[in-house]
Amino acid sequence: MILLRVREKIPLRITEWLCGITMIMIGLYLVVWPTAFERSGLMGFASIAPLGTWVGASLILGAARVGALVLNGHRPTVSAPIRCAVAVAGVGLFSSIAAGFAMATNEHGPPLGIILALALMIGDLFNSARAGVDTYNAVRSGSWIGSLH
Repeated sequence: MILLRVREKIPLRITEWLCGITMIMIGLYLVVWPTAFERSGLMGFASIAPLGTWVGASLILGAARVGALVLNGHRPTVSAPIRCAVAVAGVGLFSSIAAGFAMATNEHGPPLGIILALALMIGDLFNSARAGVDTYNAVRSGSWIGSLH
């Protein structure tokens, strides 16, 4: 039942799915290669936050987002506030990633990763707005988990 609804909802929430999976992949990349920040192109990330912070933020936000998207097919009134909060946090994560890549800019120009991070950040700005509207509608419907009814 939930799997069928997930298949129906993926096209509607494709940017949220892509951002969530990207967050998880970034966290797993850093778990598998904990020395990644020692490379010249990624040294700027270590000056923003320690490796553990990047891993924790990426994996927790990615898992929360994917979990909320799976739950969205079954309980949209519960998942909308989670999706909104993670999308707002995703803007911060992806802008920090863009800043980390910006620190690696050299005489050849900025790395390609900065463009990808900014694209994901813009996607999460859009996701924040859409999830915010969904949260507003969930609260107004009276069936929201936080309502006093």
